[in-house]
Amino acid sequence: MSKILRVPSREYVCLPFTKLRKIFPPIKFFGKNQEHILQVKNTDFSLSSIISRTMASYARFITDIGLKRKSSCTRETTKLLSISKPGTIFMAGGLPNPELFPFKSMTLEIDAETKFDLNGSTLRAALQYLPTSGYAELLETLRKIQLKFHNPPNWENTDIIVTVGSQQGLSNMLELTISPGDTIIVPEPLYCNTLSILDPLSAKYLPIPSDKNGMDADAFEKIMDTLASVPTNKLPKILYTNPTGANPTGVNISTERKKKIYAIAQKYDILILEDDPYYYLHFQDENPVSFLSMDTDQRVIRFDSFSKILSSGLRIGFATGPKELIRYLELAMQSSILSASSLSQVLVEGVLSRWGIDGFINHTEKVQQLYLKRRDLMLEAATKHLTGLAEWHVPQGGMFLWIKVLGIKDANEMVVKHGINAGILLLPGNEFMTNREAPCPYVRSSYSLVSYDDMNKGMERLAGLIRDEQQRQ
Repeated sequence: MSKILRVPSREYVCLPFTKLRKIFPPIKFFGKNQEHILQVKNTDFSLSSIISRTMASYARFITDIGLKRKSSCTRETTKLLSISKPGTIFMAGGLPNPELFPFKSMTLEIDAETKFDLNGSTLRAALQYLPTSGYAELLETLRKIQLKFHNPPNWENTDIIVTVGSQQGLSNMLELTISPGDTIIVPEPLYCNTLSILDPLSAKYLPIPSDKNGMDADAFEKIMDTLASVPTNKLPKILYTNPTGANPTGVNISTERKKKIYAIAQKYDILILEDDPYYYLHFQDENPVSFLSMDTDQRVIRFDSFSKILSSGLRIGFATGPKELIRYLELAMQSSILSASSLSQVLVEGVLSRWGIDGFINHTEKVQQLYLKRRDLMLEAATKHLTGLAEWHVPQGGMFLWIKVLGIKDANEMVVKHGINAGILLLPGNEFMTNREAPCPYVRSSYSLVSYDDMNKGMERLAGLIRDEQQRQ
């Protein structure tokens, strides 16, 4: 029994056929008109299994501008300095002289028992240019965290880069992978700032509906199969997802759905951008299974953030993914931000190194418990004031309650115009939709900061707004 697989000639099928034959002895190769025809005998090879073991280049996913980027000689010499042997005479870069920095020491207090000082070489690192990839000590700590929480397959081919929050890494990666007219797969609704990145790139959206369990994998499969059934269709190559405590819905994509979504990505050779800043704000008994943790093909690049668990002002996040994709991201950062803040990186490393992995876990559990309590208080206030006027799903993580207002077609004017006059600020749901001009009955409410008394007052005011809007519409 033979299986014939017809593979379009792409950058990632780049190993010499002689080497492929050693890897896959049951396969025969035939070349014709820019195609590779693979005949597989007496085995259960699939196209995705072949790609996963030969995906040596990601060039087809990268825009023309991204492919043209070259390394910065000054950034590369800064990297060389960080790993050079003692006694190396560095005359290559324009690093400012630290004798002129007006800072001699810094003392930080984590809690009543834990303080640490920044001085000497550590302070110099915090005040000086760092390699674009990040502070070496912090990178080592981040590797330990990713292995502990995700333990991705192919770890030896995985890399990490420190970013300015997760947003900058995501923005650069979208700019690297989306050309004008390209289609990107997104959940509907989705994070409004992701739309703010994509709109100027002239991207076309392929929205996949979501429910209380996140992106609908069955709908995703049907949509992709339908597109693929027309030979002239250009299939999307990028999927954006916000899988834990999604903004704005608060849903977590279930593990089974993630497995199916990943399988569809394998089938159609799609890169997954896993934007997961609320990962440590989930309300499950066990940590969510990430796309990164199941990434046997190295088609996932994951974006994490410390903004929600340490400080949003530090502006520190990090991206994890295949080394070649991280290198493309590094080149984009070399020519834009140079690196994330050196001082912030050293501070984060100082906290994490003193906590250790167990201390970090204890801290994230405290964060989860605080937001869980706030969520429950918000649900209590919503139930008291909005029952019969609106409906919602219980958030599984994050900071937000996604509310569907009943009896109206569009909540935009109610929130933007009349909400301010009523003394309540919410976000209208249309800001989270790929078509922001279409009527949308949803609003987003945040429970991260507001007091319980104000939650009650806010939901009472929203109830009044809804009744008035129902009369107007």
